[in-house]
Amino acid sequence: MMKVVAGKYKGYNLLSPKSKTSRPTDNKVKEAIFDMLYPYKNSFRALDLFSGTGQMGIEFLSRGADEVYFNEKNYSNFSILNQNLDKVDRQRVYASKMDFIRCLKDLSEKGLDFDYIFLDPPYETDFIDKALFYILEYDLLSEDGIVITESSKDIDFSDKYNLNILKDKSYGRKFIKFYTK
Repeated sequence: MMKVVAGKYKGYNLLSPKSKTSRPTDNKVKEAIFDMLYPYKNSFRALDLFSGTGQMGIEFLSRGADEVYFNEKNYSNFSILNQNLDKVDRQRVYASKMDFIRCLKDLSEKGLDFDYIFLDPPYETDFIDKALFYILEYDLLSEDGIVITESSKDIDFSDKYNLNILKDKSYGRKFIKFYTK
């Protein structure tokens, strides 16, 4: 069962899909990611671009985010995402159901930038590469912002996009990387 692991909503149970193709981030990995990010900025905005059930964005919200933006294209996952968001304060929450490139363009047109961006797309795609391109192209990462990627391969985009790897760690077959400008 997925739970919020810390913060204001600690212990809240979150719904997860019954699909075998969806793979929510394990609680242990989720907790490790946030431990590596600690201490958090005093005031921050986060983006959970491939939200799935929204658990990572809800963790950001639980840990004091001013605003969290969620995007999930899959209809079934989007429905679960909304049910999970109904359990938290939705005043600082924005959820969209669109293609991730369109979502990034939309956020750019609104003049937004993010302190934390979490990318955990379907593993057998090149979506992390494309998302990083558009995040930088549209200037969506704040000056000292961090992009967190989760993937099944040890891929490194630091040279391709002139990013610094702040931290990286593997958890079994999951590879987590933290990028900064």
